[in-house]
Amino acid sequence: MIRFMLRKRFLAILLWVAVAFAAVPTPQEHLGYVPGEDYKLADYADVIGYFKKLAAGSDRIRLVEFGKSAHGKAMYVAFLSSSENLRRLDRYREISRRLALGQATPEEARALAKEGRSVVWIDSGLHASEVAPVQHAPELAWRMVTGETDEIRKIRENVILMQIPVINPDGLDWIAHWYRKNIGTPYELAPLPQLYQKYAGHDNNRDWFMLNLTETRHVTRLLFREWFPHIVYNQHQAPAFPARIFIPPYAEPLNPHIPAPVMEGINIIGATMKERFAREEKPGILSYHGFDAWWNGGLRSVPAFHNMHGILTETALNVYATPRVYEPKEFPDNFANGIPTREPSVFYQRPWMGGKWGVREAIEYMLTADFAILDLAAVRRSDYLLKSYQLARASIEAGQKGNPFAYVIPAEQWDRGSALDMLERLSLSGVQVRRADAPFQAGGKSYGAGAFVISAGQPFRPYLMDLLEPQKYPELRAGTSGPTKRPYDVAGWTLSMNMGVGVDRIDKPFEASLKTADLAYTPGLDHRENASFVSVAERLSRGQTVRWAADGTIVTDSNAPAAFELRQPRVALYEPWVSNMDQGWTQWVLDRYQVPYTLIHNEDFQKGGLQARFDTVILAAQTAASILHGHRSGEVSPGRAGQVSTSPPAVQRPEYSGGIGSAGLANLQKFVQEGGTLIALDSATELPIQFFPLPVRNVVRSSSGEGTSGFYCPGSILRATVETAHPLAFGMPKDSYIFSSGGTAFEIALAPEYNKEDREVRSVVRFAGKNLLASGWLSGEKVAAGKHALLEARHGAGKVVLFGFRPQFRGQSFGTFKLLLNAIYLGSARKL
Repeated sequence: MIRFMLRKRFLAILLWVAVAFAAVPTPQEHLGYVPGEDYKLADYADVIGYFKKLAAGSDRIRLVEFGKSAHGKAMYVAFLSSSENLRRLDRYREISRRLALGQATPEEARALAKEGRSVVWIDSGLHASEVAPVQHAPELAWRMVTGETDEIRKIRENVILMQIPVINPDGLDWIAHWYRKNIGTPYELAPLPQLYQKYAGHDNNRDWFMLNLTETRHVTRLLFREWFPHIVYNQHQAPAFPARIFIPPYAEPLNPHIPAPVMEGINIIGATMKERFAREEKPGILSYHGFDAWWNGGLRSVPAFHNMHGILTETALNVYATPRVYEPKEFPDNFANGIPTREPSVFYQRPWMGGKWGVREAIEYMLTADFAILDLAAVRRSDYLLKSYQLARASIEAGQKGNPFAYVIPAEQWDRGSALDMLERLSLSGVQVRRADAPFQAGGKSYGAGAFVISAGQPFRPYLMDLLEPQKYPELRAGTSGPTKRPYDVAGWTLSMNMGVGVDRIDKPFEASLKTADLAYTPGLDHRENASFVSVAERLSRGQTVRWAADGTIVTDSNAPAAFELRQPRVALYEPWVSNMDQGWTQWVLDRYQVPYTLIHNEDFQKGGLQARFDTVILAAQTAASILHGHRSGEVSPGRAGQVSTSPPAVQRPEYSGGIGSAGLANLQKFVQEGGTLIALDSATELPIQFFPLPVRNVVRSSSGEGTSGFYCPGSILRATVETAHPLAFGMPKDSYIFSSGGTAFEIALAPEYNKEDREVRSVVRFAGKNLLASGWLSGEKVAAGKHALLEARHGAGKVVLFGFRPQFRGQSFGTFKLLLNAIYLGSARKL
């Protein structure tokens, strides 16, 4: 009888499993092909459609919409775990939150760590042109839902996987549909002729402390205010050739604000991944190369400052889903750091020696990385939970001791709106911001009620300090006299400097009556505040009169004396068919401050008539050669900096080839000579300087960095002096910070043969004459010290505004937005 009952129960379980899994199709059944099949790319509807089927057919997955993309597509997170864990999902989220914020006694923390589940985040498709991660997403989810190996059952029991199948929905569709259109034609590998995110393109992975993009904000909420994952795995697709995947350890240098237990934890995860690749006999695993542990701002780096293990992998890149066979003779002898590509080394133990590579091969490597991480998270479940608590408490207690104890943001700010913008961004990233409701003393200074106070004794102290303290990039050299190692991204990013906000570091403890900060703000008409441009735009759109006085004061009384009467700007922003992130960020600034504009393309320049349609033309940072010629026939699509191109020529479609050409250049010059304004940013200044020409010389002579001048500034914050009486500088403080990517500093070179009335050049901003570097790294300071950073040059009846830096860099440099916005409004203003 007992045997019969057991057999009956066993058969019932088998029947339940069969029925349950019958409702869960395989990825191949849903797509009609195996994920990663050559020449096949699933689009957003394909991928999300599959996840919806999984969620409808299994209680081991919960699919939740958590926001909308820039173009309105739903963004989803899939929670994958055992059915029992998913029924208690809210409880496990609360445990993760309490421990990550240090909100427990040590005894409570140990009990919560024993009860909770480790939380692992895996995202796909941030960089839409890196196609393999998204194509692998359905298979990872399917294995987690249906897998019955001991390992997968253990993972489901102990881990909650937060899988973001498509983190950039808009970009996926643009890339997939573009590729489908071109398959089998000469343009199969042609680059997408637009940014694959509305404003940022590739820079959508440079926005994780600034939070300018809607997608970034949604993800940040999940990461740092709701779920606090223990491992954040961000998938990419471009290691140094011929490696098949890059995994941690990261390269030097190490940012000193990343807690040592976090960095050691990242190294352990990397070692675990490498060991699994070795056991599965998958060669080509590279570490300690290229991707450093210095930079803050990416999806894998910001979590490390939040006590989380931020993991980056870069799987080998093919162009779209077109496979290729590689031969060892194509390989360079060495990687950029000198490690040989064909011989074993500590950080490249088993070289890959060529063969076929396509999306499917990349998927297999990513799945190995996935399950190495998930298995480790299952084995060390309680350890990860308790570690998050210990790191939080260590930060809280360190801050309570001081050095620093707090940061005070006085209520009186040059630009109050930007100060509140900065505080909002910190708050959205999980930093607690409070406000004094009575005067207090701190650090030998008196502060009034309304001052903001950010305690340094809070769980994310490393993040807070890294954003509010100056960076000092270390001088790491190859040997005793070799060149200094270049940073992976920028070298300095101090938020308060970039945003023009006064912040006081207070080292010793003090007392103050504090309450939760209200960061609401209503813009007014103070020219010192960026937000005043929103008020100006709204008034002009309603047909109201707005004027600027000779000192920059914004005047709305039509009887008051004024120097300029503003009009609605007629702005053209050049959008090349070579996707330009700086153009995208310029567009973001224009939209934020409600400046009307038209995107114009090569044909608009070539047909002429610009002066009848526009007052101002903006060229975002882009070399003169690129503006003139764009993509040329047979040209290889540019890849990530430092990567060896291994793909055949990417021939662009004819309608997206070329640049403005000589005819467009002539029409642009005519536009300026007849009274228009040309605004050129950073490297785009090459065009008018060389071809109009203008009596200006770039003393750096290199738009990409270090040249014969010896000047090198790999993205740092520099000190500058502003000619505040010049209309372009209205609202600016005399002593300011500017962000420089190191390519431009001007000298005025007026020769006797120039007609001075037509060729007058006026300086608006100069690099500081000494002590130039404020945050980051700078080489060859004497080359730029005291030179011009912003010039206004007359050219015929019009003018050219030459920015030797990017005043809108990644939407981060709020402190210099006014210079760009002033130039735009002056281009349309009537001088009184």
